[in-house]
Amino acid sequence: MAETVLPEPLLQAYQTTQYRLRDCDWFLQLGQVQPALAPYYQRHAVQCATYLTACNPLGELLPDHLNERRMVQLRQALQRAGWSWLDGCGHDPLGNWPGEDSVLVWGMQASTARAWGQQWNQNAVLHCGADMVPQLMLLR
Repeated sequence: MAETVLPEPLLQAYQTTQYRLRDCDWFLQLGQVQPALAPYYQRHAVQCATYLTACNPLGELLPDHLNERRMVQLRQALQRAGWSWLDGCGHDPLGNWPGEDSVLVWGMQASTARAWGQQWNQNAVLHCGADMVPQLMLLR
């Protein structure tokens, strides 16, 4: 299957988004090391994390109630699979895209992140490795 290239405006939106976390005074930004992850990595005994949402599949804006239902289902699936996470919300500082309810899943490796993102029909997921630098993983 050939990989689809996402439209440039969508890629720009991913670049500028602030990937925020509940009750944290810091956020993830693509390509920028986030040292505040270190204590969480240590606490959870992991070397990576994945920022994931079930909202707005394939970039199609859904009504709030459908996004909320999808996020409940995602959290239930993560819980059943034994994952730990921190709740978050992707925020577009330019205001062109609504905030998306999200989760930062501790210890989710890139290959697993890809599978979860595809399962929830996402264009991309954000993955942080041991270097604590968030990278965009395109799924289409």
